[in-house]
Amino acid sequence: MKKILIIHTGGTFGMTPVEPDSILAPGNLQDQIINTVPEVVRLADIEVAIPFNLDSSNIGIKEWDILAKLIHKQMDLYDGFVIIHGTDTMAYTASALSFSLLNLKKPIVLTGSQRPLSKLRSDARSNLIDAIELAAMNIPEVLIVFGQLILRGNRAKKISITSYDAFTSPGYPYLGEIGLKIVLNRSKIFKTKDEFYLFDGFSPEAAIVNVLPSLPPEYFYSLLESSLKTFILLGFGAGNLPNYLPNWIPFIKSASENGKAVFIGSHSLHGSVDLNLYECGHNAIKAGAVGLGDMTFESAYVKLLKILKLTTDREEIYEKFNQNWAGEI
Repeated sequence: MKKILIIHTGGTFGMTPVEPDSILAPGNLQDQIINTVPEVVRLADIEVAIPFNLDSSNIGIKEWDILAKLIHKQMDLYDGFVIIHGTDTMAYTASALSFSLLNLKKPIVLTGSQRPLSKLRSDARSNLIDAIELAAMNIPEVLIVFGQLILRGNRAKKISITSYDAFTSPGYPYLGEIGLKIVLNRSKIFKTKDEFYLFDGFSPEAAIVNVLPSLPPEYFYSLLESSLKTFILLGFGAGNLPNYLPNWIPFIKSASENGKAVFIGSHSLHGSVDLNLYECGHNAIKAGAVGLGDMTFESAYVKLLKILKLTTDREEIYEKFNQNWAGEI
């Protein structure tokens, strides 16, 4: 029987304290899981760890490193890992782990729920069963398993705060779906023969700016004098930015002249950023910007925080960003 480590980080899944104690402890949570979802003992030999217990809105670079180091340390002791995580920033954490634990050989599965495990009609039960079953399979990726979908973690995006189908993968096919059987899209699973290694650390010197109709870029010029090293501007459609009342092209030029990298994303959920389609995009390229392509802005943001740990040189940032680390491109 496969041995799986369940790592609980907080979120809706376990919101009700475990009785009789008022705090969530590994042994208590393991008992609660086995008592509430007894099927898991037929799927795998499970153990539980709780490195922290936070609302996912409070999870960031410190917690990403804690998780990556914990999994790296335990990698040889378990066949797979399940991370119970709040849904709000799950896609960010999945991306962070995919860029920290490179060339994976075992599955790391993030899941959670829209309703707590203790509540009626909770999706926590089915999501946990699915996640454990996937963690016991040979899928060397960071996955999000939620609502009977199997998604590459760094391609996923939360799209609903009310539906049990809370996540989708707008830029990449699902890696599988779960019904009467688990149907995997094996041809789409990211494979590498390179050696597995931990690349820890992030540098929070990137920012995302929402470009909106009539929003003057002048409000953001002060950021060019800050310690920020790179920007993602979320434009319209294929990555178009206003270039007439207001005009965002001078902002890009000023950022480039200050040695800062500028990337263009899109508010649109589906499709790929292509700055060659329209004049607005051409002008952004001439000013020094690069499009995100089909990457989600969540994944792109986290990847930039990782790249900035390596270099702050503008051209090197562009070069490393365009390298495919874990199937994000």
